[in-house]
Amino acid sequence: MPKMLESDADLFTAALSQTPVSVWQTDADGVYREVDRGIIEKFTNKSVRLSTRTDEIAYYFRDDGTKFRAET
Repeated sequence: MPKMLESDADLFTAALSQTPVSVWQTDADGVYREVDRGIIEKFTNKSVRLSTRTDEIAYYFRDDGTKFRAET
């Protein structure tokens, strides 16, 4: 069952276990949509760095409404 990653402990556990994570952001209508998916490589209190499905590195800010969900 998917779990929202809200705390540092949640992000740490997902990073350590290499759990696939989906990234959700609001669209122009204010509806959350999945925008990316990958494995957490690093996170801080401001951002999360993912290694994405296309083998690219992506950065997302935690304080702009972006949500992260563990995909199991």
